[in-house]
Parts: sequence; structure tokens; C-alpha cells
Amino acid sequence: MRRALCIGLILIFIACSGHQVPKGVLEPGKMEKVVYDILKVEEYVNTFVAKDTTLNVKKQRSTFYAEVFKLHNTNRKEFYSSYKYYQQHPDMQKALFDSISAEAGRATTVFPHRLPAKAGKLKQP
Repeated sequence: MRRALCIGLILIFIACSGHQVPKGVLEPGKMEKVVYDILKVEEYVNTFVAKDTTLNVKKQRSTFYAEVFKLHNTNRKEFYSSYKYYQQHPDMQKALFDSISAEAGRATTVFPHRLPAKAGKLKQP
């Protein structure tokens, strides 16, 4: 009886330990960082690069992606195969994007377009 209980607990522990990603797929922690940086690149490209008519948007995006992949010691092929794997596992994908959303919510960097005015020196137009 005791042996069966131990085996049952071990099986439950293994089943609840989460998904293990196969070889060639980025681990969830690393994938989170790469996707977060890719999303920041997309925001930058759509906000600033797309408005500059002298720049080739596709070329700039590709250059920025290459920098992100280099920063995280991965490559385009590994990233896209990993992304496809996460799309095929919705529970893992949801956890990934929930983590990214939480990270974005914790980001405190704000780029104001001008300094805030003091309350007594505010001029009305």
C-alpha cells in the first residue's frame, strides 16, 4: 500500500511539473525575453521608423530582429520554430504572454514629450 502511494505521488508530481520543451525549442524564460524584445522592436518600428520616409521599414525591422537574436544567443530559425511550438500548445502560450504582459506592466520607463509644468506656471492657450 505504501509503495503504491509513493508511486502515485511521484506520477502526480511528474504530471504537474509542467511541460518540458523539446530540444531546439527555446525554454519559456528565454522565449519570454526574446518575444518581449521583439514586441519592443515592433513598437519602435511602428512609432518612429515607419514615419521616416527615407528608411526602408522591412530592412530596419530585419536589422533590429537580428540584434535581438544576437543579444539572446539565438537565431531566426530557432525563434520561429519555438514560436510555432508555443502556438501549438495554447496553455504554454497563454502562460508566456501572461508573463510578458506582467513584465510590460512593471516597466516604469516613460518617455515624456516634454517636462511637466509646475502647477502655478501653467499657461492656458
